[in-house]
Amino acid sequence: MTIKHNLLDIEGTTAPIAFVHQVLFPYAKKHITRFLRTYQFSEDRLKEIQLEFEKDLTLREKDFLNLFAKGNTKQKSNPIGFLTEFIPSYFEYLIEKDRKFGPLKEIQGKIWKEGYESGEIKSIVYEDVPGFLKKTMDLGIQNHVYSSGSVEAQILIYQYSELGDLRKYFTSYFDTAVGGKREKESYENIANKLQSSPNQIRFFTDIVEEAEAANAVGMDVVILNRPGNLTQKPHTFPVWNHF
Repeated sequence: MTIKHNLLDIEGTTAPIAFVHQVLFPYAKKHITRFLRTYQFSEDRLKEIQLEFEKDLTLREKDFLNLFAKGNTKQKSNPIGFLTEFIPSYFEYLIEKDRKFGPLKEIQGKIWKEGYESGEIKSIVYEDVPGFLKKTMDLGIQNHVYSSGSVEAQILIYQYSELGDLRKYFTSYFDTAVGGKREKESYENIANKLQSSPNQIRFFTDIVEEAEAANAVGMDVVILNRPGNLTQKPHTFPVWNHF
């Protein structure tokens, strides 16, 4: 069936992994304590954060216990419960772990917005991306984004790119509100939102497990092998080095 929609990942697909990990993550970590001093979470968001924190309590990882255990090292076996004052340090911990956690991604997006608007951040997008997006649009194919970063953060990357404002090339944006990127139900949800058969959608990613989830519902899939991308397990999907 004819492809009518391109669904594009960002990190390792349209933008270098290094930009995310060496520019965006450190910027958010640097500013998160200041930002959260005046930020008010909703009750629902606070509950989400508490539940995530309590999951980490049960995992008892050394780095987590070092941050949040009672007293000194002799008491590390008895970590304390969740307190809202822990949120800045906890979010810094989650950034280090590259945790795909909705409330964190939301705050990161807001912090990055400040950085983009002040001119401190300019996003790096691969040079072949604008031409590819324009070409597919000219062919009548709609382009959409699916990334673990918040929709707000996705828009900012394309709005403030070194190659100019690329938002005109995209029809819609999806984050993990539709589900995790390694879960096939997420791709079913996206197809439903696009009111499209999955086999009319081509998904571009750098992660095989995401490709497998998309392909499981009938989407066409392409793996991007960009410089700096992680080595993937053996697979049978087509691999592109560029668009």
